[in-house]
Amino acid sequence: MSDLERPTTPVSAKVVGVVVIGLLAWLLFGSALSVVKAVIALVGYVIVGFAAFHIGKAAGKRER
Repeated sequence: MSDLERPTTPVSAKVVGVVVIGLLAWLLFGSALSVVKAVIALVGYVIVGFAAFHIGKAAGKRER
């Protein structure tokens, strides 16, 4: 029996594949980072609002 040659992928196709995977990873990481930043900002607004509400409530009781 003769040895069968396995088909190989050209180097240019491998380079294009790596570039495409890298670009997709960069876009997904950027999107995930944007979502995380938005969540952190929202949590910060809630914390500041909660603190301002309670400080205002305490200041209102003190004036009486």
